Amino acid sequence: MTPSTDPRHPRPFGAGFAWLLAAWALLRGHAVRLLLMGLLFQLLGGASQMGILGVLFLLAVPALTAGMLQGAHLAATGGRPSAITLFAAFQDGRRLLALFLLGAFTILGTFLLVGFSAAGALAGLDPELLARLQAGDQQAVLELDPAIIRNVLLSMVGGLFLGACLGFFAIPLVWFQGRSLGDALVTGVVVLLRQWRALTALGIGLAAVGLPVGALVVMVVATQPGGGMGSAVMTGLLLAVVVAYQVYGFVAQYVAFRDVFMSQASPAGMNAPDESGGDDQLVA
Repeated sequence: MTPSTDPRHPRPFGAGFAWLLAAWALLRGHAVRLLLMGLLFQLLGGASQMGILGVLFLLAVPALTAGMLQGAHLAATGGRPSAITLFAAFQDGRRLLALFLLGAFTILGTFLLVGFSAAGALAGLDPELLARLQAGDQQAVLELDPAIIRNVLLSMVGGLFLGACLGFFAIPLVWFQGRSLGDALVTGVVVLLRQWRALTALGIGLAAVGLPVGALVVMVVATQPGGGMGSAVMTGLLLAVVVAYQVYGFVAQYVAFRDVFMSQASPAGMNAPDESGGDDQLVA
């Protein structure tokens, strides 16, 4: 790939597929280390699904994403990423604050989307059913109109998609270039719109790869036995496939950022510790 020196210069549609191929080559060459990072990311998410831990994990997702991108960068530049690289952003207070604010912004946006979507429908509910919902009665959820549940789920997916779009370039801009959150968001959105062709191809490719992953998830959930060795094996297989797909997405995000912004990178932005004995730099 030979990028323009201007990140706003539109990449062609085929560049998105080139990013996918480059990401696959990078992941294949450093699979064990990157997959270990992805496994730790997944385990943290699985252990933080309830209560305040779940909120903290959602706030930390952009910072953990920066760690995954740092791991991909180390792998691409001859370094040796390790599981602890996942927490690279936690060693820089200023960048960490910006990334946590981005996490809070994503949570707030998702909450508002879900709230606006559900507000009109819930206003017409039976007061008794609404009171049961507010009290946390899970059986009351099952009595809701399926259309309401669908709208809420679609709003949640829309909020997560919006957060992913906002963070796609903003997270690496904060981490690799040390930009402020506002600057990173504005620049990220502008470049995202300019690069829509290549990013569309990237999305199509990731969706195509994700179809068999989704099919496997559905199959395992539908056929999961009550317990035993077979259940453990299938759960382990499912976890491995999901982690591999997740890591592939992170590596593709890094490759896209490197291709678009490589000429704009600041060496001072790469000050997270690595295992190669010194500070790293984002290079072409």
